[in-house]
Amino acid sequence: MNLKEQQYVCALARCQSLSRAAEELFISPSALSVYISNLEKYLGVRLFERMGRGKAFVLTSIGEEYVVRAEKMLELKAEFDRLVENELHRSHPAIRVGIQQRRAISIVPEVLQRFMEKYPDVEVIFRDGNQAELMKMFQEGSVDYIISVCSEEIPDVVRTEIARERVLLALPEHHPAIAHACQVGNEPYPHLDVRYLDRETFIIPMAGQSMRMTANRIFQQARIRPGRLIEISHFDVIMSMVNIGLGIGFNRLGYIHDMQKFEHVRYFFVDHDAYRSSLELIRRKGHVISDCERDFLDILVKTIQSRYGMEAVGKYKDTTDTENGQ
Repeated sequence: MNLKEQQYVCALARCQSLSRAAEELFISPSALSVYISNLEKYLGVRLFERMGRGKAFVLTSIGEEYVVRAEKMLELKAEFDRLVENELHRSHPAIRVGIQQRRAISIVPEVLQRFMEKYPDVEVIFRDGNQAELMKMFQEGSVDYIISVCSEEIPDVVRTEIARERVLLALPEHHPAIAHACQVGNEPYPHLDVRYLDRETFIIPMAGQSMRMTANRIFQQARIRPGRLIEISHFDVIMSMVNIGLGIGFNRLGYIHDMQKFEHVRYFFVDHDAYRSSLELIRRKGHVISDCERDFLDILVKTIQSRYGMEAVGKYKDTTDTENGQ
């Protein structure tokens, strides 16, 4: 069942902004604008009025009637999709998980080895990607679970925080701000107040990657403004650039275990409060967890926590707990 038309109209009606709706739908604003215009031409009526200085998209009276029926259609589709998913799960018990690319390097082999020793006949499908790609996989139904640092609101899901991961600043070894770093207790890295780096050159991941969202939050909370931003998608390339003094980067404590050692890079925890990112296990409400899935998730969560030395904060809950408690 493909209800793209209904999905697009309802998203635009909810957001009233072409750019926000397009971001939610993972398409470009121009593509959404063309789609809505073509739909209105096909129907012969206007579903939206463009109002105000900001050109907000406000439903017409016939547009409101359209949305009432479209939302019912989308609800029926979601209900049917869940029935199909459960039926497929019974006949083809594959476990499908989306995971960030950098984590997949070390996590996937260890998890599969441990799980296959107990369940050699159960298929496990890992799909890797950046944050935006994982969200698209999840919304399209190609994965049942996501393990990710995720800050955005997602409807009709169960989210469980399984760990908190420290964020690191990466500086060239002779950067003058290093003089302001201080050691706190027996922590493995000194702490550095990011405000000493105002107007510096930062090398950060691309939009759509979770570390980019984390970097933006750090800039906002510290009230600093980079002098220049260089965007690179691969963490190894970012660290290579920091290594030769081209700028400052961010990394995660869990990532550096599986990266090559960069001789001239020095790591620091961000500020005295040591900025942390929340790592979550995300699944759809109504998804029934089988016994082998429960064992798989237990292995996955424990492997992540032990592999990265993360602060364990929780464990996935079974269906009855999550549906009643969230």
